Amino acid sequence: MIIALPTKTSGEKSFISEQFGRCNFFYIYDTETETGEVYINANKDGQGGVGVKSSEFILKKGANILIAPRVGEKSMRILKSTDLKIYKSTDKIVKENIASFLNGELKEL
Repeated sequence: MIIALPTKTSGEKSFISEQFGRCNFFYIYDTETETGEVYINANKDGQGGVGVKSSEFILKKGANILIAPRVGEKSMRILKSTDLKIYKSTDKIVKENIASFLNGELKEL
């Protein structure tokens, strides 16, 4: 399973970004290999459509799960049209949000 999280800084000790489309980075975690990769969000400074482009990016990375505090309406429509599930993040760091998800403690948006 591939988990995507929008983050403020890079790495598993980063806090989750409040903004999905305009986050600084995406942390992509593979539950099978138990490894994560950080990607700079190249869309964050765009004039418009950044949420849609960010949605397309995480889908191309094979994400099955998105953990975020909220997702914009257009992004939500795109993501909900796929098999991807969206869960509400906590105010904790990436590593703790992943653990909370794996323990069944996060609620689906």
